[in-house]
Amino acid sequence: MFKRKNHRMLAMCAFCFGVAFSLSAFAATCEECWQSCFAQRVACRAAGTPASVCLINYNACGRACGCQIP
Repeated sequence: MFKRKNHRMLAMCAFCFGVAFSLSAFAATCEECWQSCFAQRVACRAAGTPASVCLINYNACGRACGCQIP
């Protein structure tokens, strides 16, 4: 009985670790994508494009990332 309980606990810990690891990798990918979108927005503004156009492009880029808006 004790051995079976230990195996269950070990399996549950391994599962939780795997989920946490994959979520952290997803968060890093989202951050990188949003940073790229922000860099594009800065370049857009530096080129003299109206702020409203740059903002629309920034939001479209962020939606394409598939992540929550930071």
